[in-house]
Amino acid sequence: MKRRAKILLLTGLILLALGAALARRIHTWGRPVPVAYQLVTTTPAHPGGDRSWTYLRRADGHRTIATDSNGDGTVDAVLTENNEPTSFLPPAADDPQARWLVVCLDGVPYQEMLSLWEEGYLREFFRPVPLIAPFPSESEIALTEVFQSGPVPGYEHRYFDRTKNKLAGGMLLTFSEQNIPYLDLLDYDMGGIFKGMAYILPRKSYRADLGRLRKRFLASQEKLYLAHIASTDSLYHILPREEMRRLLIEVDSLLRELYFDAGGRLRITLFSDHGNSLIESHRVPLREHLEENGWRLANRLEQENDVVVPRYGLVGFMAVYTATGQAEKLAPILAQLHGVDFVLSRREGGVAIQSRRGRAQLSWNQDATAYRYQPLTGDPLALATILTQLRDEGKVDDQGWVSDANLFAATQDHFYPDPGHRLRQWATNHVRNPSDLGASLQPGYTHGSGFFQLMVDMLSTHGSLDRQQSLGFAMSTDGPWRGALRSGDLLPRNLVELKVTADGDRKTGVAD
Repeated sequence: MKRRAKILLLTGLILLALGAALARRIHTWGRPVPVAYQLVTTTPAHPGGDRSWTYLRRADGHRTIATDSNGDGTVDAVLTENNEPTSFLPPAADDPQARWLVVCLDGVPYQEMLSLWEEGYLREFFRPVPLIAPFPSESEIALTEVFQSGPVPGYEHRYFDRTKNKLAGGMLLTFSEQNIPYLDLLDYDMGGIFKGMAYILPRKSYRADLGRLRKRFLASQEKLYLAHIASTDSLYHILPREEMRRLLIEVDSLLRELYFDAGGRLRITLFSDHGNSLIESHRVPLREHLEENGWRLANRLEQENDVVVPRYGLVGFMAVYTATGQAEKLAPILAQLHGVDFVLSRREGGVAIQSRRGRAQLSWNQDATAYRYQPLTGDPLALATILTQLRDEGKVDDQGWVSDANLFAATQDHFYPDPGHRLRQWATNHVRNPSDLGASLQPGYTHGSGFFQLMVDMLSTHGSLDRQQSLGFAMSTDGPWRGALRSGDLLPRNLVELKVTADGDRKTGVAD
């Protein structure tokens, strides 16, 4: 055989071997995390309480029995057939020997997790409660609030840089993960390059995400371990609700393994940063509407009628930037856009709210301990009935002010949960490049990347102020919460100090 032919044959064999190795890698990557504890029997609750779950530990065939002796639905003791230990109780929140695992399942709606718990899953945890996201109900904003970190550049990774008067960020920011303060606190997060893969190989990406978390947590020595499973949100965007429920059960199995194997030396807090609409969503015709009304959608603010609205994912919120003095002119026009629920603009000590249902003013006092909602025409936030009830109960003063605590309690179950606090958050903090206007979209509508819209059918989204998109969940092995929580109240105020104290000189854990 001639030398040239031999070289070609050898090259072909090498390429074939590399192709086979790559195919095998793709095939084996992202497999489900093996079930360590297989449920074999469940003893139903009796009138006096008492319920138990019996598991077979696959590694050695031993049985483990989790018991609920007081009838609250949560495991309060674990009995094993092992010699050491033979049983354990859940560790107390102040147990100095216990590790603390905090896991965010991005974008999982409260009602979905509550349904799983009521079906008998995740019973090592107390019953989940709603966790109310900031506004807009997006991960960058919500995780900044939960982890009490510095502000992010924009509402998404693609944002408008005011100082440079241009759009910035995008995929490069997602991949590099630079200038996102809350990421510096995390011990585990899916690497930026993998976040795009979640839309191409969703199930494998999710299972690989869980597998990496398991591997890295078991290999670490951190007493306080903060983790973010980003893939769940991506999957909610593109997979049917029924399939997502089946996939979430794999979290139940993984966390049970970590909890049982720790033998009473592990606390777990599980939460999601926001909810999801769980309905198919379509693009709002923003460009067409602006042009019809004499405005121009642009990448820079150069003329009075220029409008910049960053596009990245497909979300239920629009961050709108205008030339100086133009926001008030644009707000009523934007409020008439098909798919827009309402539009916010800042006022001294408050915000103006405009929608097709009317206009209103929301104000707060200097220390944000009280709010006043003043409908001008109509009732865009649908608060009139709630305020009438509060007034009848003597909880609204003569000037219309109601305390933050009373308004929060009265609006936990409202279509717009906790609107006073959350709209103040939009107006006063969260991002380094705040928008002039904020538009909350109606359920079923999105704004964002046109390319992304062509690539996927959006079966769910988030970002707006409404209940379904705003409510994540929170649950813990430590004890029950009595009602809904704000994102900023989930973890201790001194979280950063706790992290440093527990871990000393630490490195940020990012998936490889």
